[in-house]
This record gives sequence, structure tokens and C-alpha cells, in this order.
Amino acid sequence: MKKYLLTFVILLGFNGFVDAQFKLPSNPLTSSKSQPSGDIDASQKALMSQVADAIADTLAAQALIAEAQGKAELAATLNNTSSKLKGGDPSNDDIKGAVLLTKETADEQKQVFAAGEAMSGGSKALYGKALLPYIKAVAKTAKLKDPISSFVEDAQSALKNTSPMKIMKLKKTLDVGLFVGKNVPKLIISLGTSAKDLMSFAKKNDLDDSGADDIDLDM
Repeated sequence: MKKYLLTFVILLGFNGFVDAQFKLPSNPLTSSKSQPSGDIDASQKALMSQVADAIADTLAAQALIAEAQGKAELAATLNNTSSKLKGGDPSNDDIKGAVLLTKETADEQKQVFAAGEAMSGGSKALYGKALLPYIKAVAKTAKLKDPISSFVEDAQSALKNTSPMKIMKLKKTLDVGLFVGKNVPKLIISLGTSAKDLMSFAKKNDLDDSGADDIDLDM
């Protein structure tokens, strides 16, 4: 009996040794840490909704200014782009294009504001109509700064913790969010300068700046 028991113990120990020596390691590519959080997709979607809303308002106000400057074709383009963003579920390319158009337009329009030339009667009315919506839209866009910063941090963390096999797919998924993270902070600065120049331009031409003058434009 003792002989059989000793044999059983030896076999059990040997099996344990084999299991320890030849057990396959866990696959790091399937670990929970390497999987991108589903929350990052939801965060990007929520942020893009905010970006589209703010940029649409800015484009609509820029369209009024374009009309005041006698640029009817540009005004139509700005209005069409604004409507596309407001229409619901704009594509990534729609958002990217709108951001670039807003930045380009802001840079062009602020040159006119800075020049400080006297407004004509017709343009004065259009500038007066655009002033408050423009300042409100710029302030609204500026509020995206913190959400964008938080998203970029989360996106960088997700990319850092994603396996090399999946990182390209995740980068593609987060492409529009990373584009916004790179370009909208610059846009906010440009719009802030443009808005301050517009306020000075309006005061020089004796426009009613009621309401607009109370909005904080410190970016």
C-alpha cells in the first residue's frame, strides 16, 4: 500500500512540474489594459456635437459679416456649411472642413476690422445685426477649450495603453477628435482676436454694442 501511495505522490508532483514548465503565458494582446475603452468613442461623439454646434453659430455670424463686406458668395458658403452642421450628424469631413473654413474666414475678416475703415450705411446695418451673434458664438467656441483638453488627454492615454496591433485602428477612430484637438485651440485664439477687433471696429463706427460688451472675451 505504501508503495502505491508513494508512486501516486511522485506522479502528482511530476504532473505539477510539467504544468508549471509548459503552461502558456497569458496573451498581452487580450488583456483588459490593451483594449481601448468604449468611453473614448462616446467622449469623441459628445465633443464633436459641441464643436459642430459652436462652429455652426460662428459660421452663421461670419456670413452676416461677409454680407456686410460685400462678399455674397462667401456668405452663401458660410451659411451652407453652418446649415450642414446644424442639420444633425455631420460627417468627420464636414467638421474638419468647417473648422478650417471658420479659421480662414476669421483671419480674413479681422484684417478688415483692424483696418478700421468707416462703414457705409448698408454695411453698418449688417454689422449691427452680426455683432451680438458673433461675440456670443466666439465665447461659446472658447468654452470648448477645457473639454477638448480633457479629450486629448484621454485619447493619448488610450493610444498609450493600446497594443501595437490595434493602435492604427484606434488612431483612425479618433482621427477627427485629434484633428479638433490640434486645430480648434488655435481657432479659439484667432476668433478671440477677431472678436476684440470687431468690438473696437463697432465702437469706432458708433454701433450699438448692447449685450456684446458684457461678454467675456478673455481666452
